[in-house]
Amino acid sequence: MKTDLTAKDIMTKDVLMAYEGWSIKRLSEFLIKNKISGAPVIASDHSLVGVVTQSDVVRFESNSNQEKGRMLQQVYSEFVGLEYDEALQQQMLSKADENCTVNQVMTDHVVKIDAKSSFQEVAYVMLQNGIRRIFVTSNGLIVGVISGSNILRAIAK
Repeated sequence: MKTDLTAKDIMTKDVLMAYEGWSIKRLSEFLIKNKISGAPVIASDHSLVGVVTQSDVVRFESNSNQEKGRMLQQVYSEFVGLEYDEALQQQMLSKADENCTVNQVMTDHVVKIDAKSSFQEVAYVMLQNGIRRIFVTSNGLIVGVISGSNILRAIAK
């Protein structure tokens, strides 16, 4: 195996990403349409801010109405600057998946690695963090993803 490989050499460049402002409904449709179980989450400036998975969507859907109401209030006060009354809350609860955002359910701790990192460093970071995929960044922007299959392909070559 070539020992001077970098993250950039072994990564998959085409990465499907979710935006933090998307609704939970839009996220669900995106995951289903693309047959993926999760995606990195980017902000409007395209910086990597989190990761979201099907499990996050399921966890959201299993929340109580009280918890969903708290999340809706957070979105409403952030965007409108007001608190809403009970009648509006009940109306919004019926469409909580359209009114709550990816930012509210994503994990904001993301393990990432610079594109210039060595193959050995990639494998070490993945092993130390117990993860199956790692996002590759350059200047704070996501440029690729490395999964176990990328590692195996590099070893096989």
